Amino acid sequence: MSYDGAFLWGPANFSGRPPTRLTVEGVAVGVVTAGLLAGASVAGALAGFDTVGSVAGVVVGLATAWYLFSTNAGRVLVGAVALLGGILAWWIPGATAQAVLAARGESRTVVVTEVHVHRYEGRDYVKNSCSVRLLDGTSVPTEAWRTCGATARPGQHLTMVFGPKDAIPPTDRMLPASAAEALAGPAAATLALAALCCVAVIRSQP
Repeated sequence: MSYDGAFLWGPANFSGRPPTRLTVEGVAVGVVTAGLLAGASVAGALAGFDTVGSVAGVVVGLATAWYLFSTNAGRVLVGAVALLGGILAWWIPGATAQAVLAARGESRTVVVTEVHVHRYEGRDYVKNSCSVRLLDGTSVPTEAWRTCGATARPGQHLTMVFGPKDAIPPTDRMLPASAAEALAGPAAATLALAALCCVAVIRSQP
């Protein structure tokens, strides 16, 4: 393989099956990376600290990318691992919240307390959002967007879905039909990340 090819994709030049040692190391790196990244992101979302979970996921992805870089893995593969890791760290918390709301969410009636008009300059576009409270007067920290239409007024009743123990922010957005549907995309991308790590490790040595 040329120098440029080895730099971009890794210096591996063996034919046939890769050495067992590299395969085992690659699988281990892939599984640990995917497990830690997904675990941190999911745990953060379930605990109500999705930003912390996302940051922890990004750190895991970058740590793996640095490890691969230090082992002379192909720079294209290292960059792909870092990029996909960052995407998953951002994607998984939201998908986890949707999965919890789809599986265990409870629909509750809320009352509009204030309507906010958002004007997007240059796009001739106006969107409303509504501050809401529960019927018992408890304020809801999340605004309603989808059901807060042009005719929304204070006192109007809307419906939002609330998660168990209020750990997941409530929403009025359309939810997936099931938890499996909400998590299908992130799960497939997580497997792709594990496979990418494995390939990067295997190709990191001649």
